[in-house]
Order: sequence, then structure tokens, then C-alpha cells
Amino acid sequence: MIALEYGYEVLPGVAVDTPGVEDVLRRRERGLRWGVLALAAEAALMAVVLVAAGPGSATGVLTAVCLAPLVLVTAALTLLWRRARRRERLIMSTYGWQVWPVRTQDVRVVAGEGERAQGRRWGTDGRVVLLQPDGQSHCSFPLPSDGWDGPPQPRGQRPVDHVWFAGDTRFGGMVAEPGGLPFRHVVRSTPGKRRGTGAEDELARRAGLLPRGRSHRS
Repeated sequence: MIALEYGYEVLPGVAVDTPGVEDVLRRRERGLRWGVLALAAEAALMAVVLVAAGPGSATGVLTAVCLAPLVLVTAALTLLWRRARRRERLIMSTYGWQVWPVRTQDVRVVAGEGERAQGRRWGTDGRVVLLQPDGQSHCSFPLPSDGWDGPPQPRGQRPVDHVWFAGDTRFGGMVAEPGGLPFRHVVRSTPGKRRGTGAEDELARRAGLLPRGRSHRS
């Protein structure tokens, strides 16, 4: 693990054992019920109308045409929500928290609004940069303050010198305020080029960060 090579603290146990983390994960996972209920309601409505109007009737056909895309979209969103929740739990059940020194900075990103150049619109987005012992950038992720689930710290009191990270910095993982809450999932758009050890690759596979049967050798 690169954090250990850098001499950074790696907390014992796994991230999911941090007080409060399990409660947040369970609350998120309960959100899956709403998707299942919506899907069941849409399917039931379609069945009722088809039975009442007749499957071959104009009303039945129109109902099927209108509701089928809605059912498919709801099913797809429910599946994506389930996959995201499973991914978070898997990562936090595999890795312990690593304590990384950081700095924050704005980077230029493609955006829906902003300055137009080179055929695209550009804006700025905040990044938290994980630092090497020499102060150089190791990798960066979206700012922890965006997209968190958990009790936010009062404005102006957020630590800016360290974050907790659970995962593999070559691919992504979970980044949290010191203490483990709140937290969010982050990924790298392009995997890091550092060659991992066999143990690192195996952990990444267990966490779903590296597909099974593959090794990260680039």
C-alpha cells in the first residue's frame, strides 16, 4: 500500500467499522426500496390498464407504449443505485482508512456553462490533492465538501490539511473528513500508472476496483 510506503498512518480495521458509517450506508441502501416500490407500482398500473382495456385495444397499446419506457428507466436507475451502494459497502469493508496530507485547488474542467475555448465550454472545479511526502501531487479527487452523506462540519471549520481515504489511489475509493464522516465515493478518470504489488491488486479486485483476472501493469 502506497500510504505505508510514504510512512502515512493507516488506521486498524476497515472503514465500515467507523462509528456512524454503517448507519449512513444502511440509510442509503434503504433508498433502494423506493425504486422497487415505484417499479412495482408502474408495472401494476400497466397490468391493470391492459386487463381493463384489453391487451390488443388501442388504449392498451397506448398505455404500454407510454409506460414501458418509464418502467425501463425506473428499473435502470434502481439497478444503478443498488450497484453504487454495493460498491461503497464493498470498498469500505475491504480497506481501512489511510490518513493523507492534502491541499485544495481549482482545476479547469469541461462544463455546461463557462468560457468557450477549443470548441468546448470550460469552468473550474475544486479538487483535493493527495500529497506525497515531498509535497508533490500524488493524485486528486473532487472536493470532499461536494456530494457527502453525513453530518457536515460547520462552515470555516473543515480541516484542510488531511483527509481519510479508503481504497487504492490508482483507481479510487472513499474519501472522508478526518473521523470518517461525512464521506463520498471518488474515482480516477484514468487509472494511475504506478505498478501495484500482487497484494494491492488482490485487494483492489476484492473491492471491485480492478476486474478479476486482470493485473494493473501499465
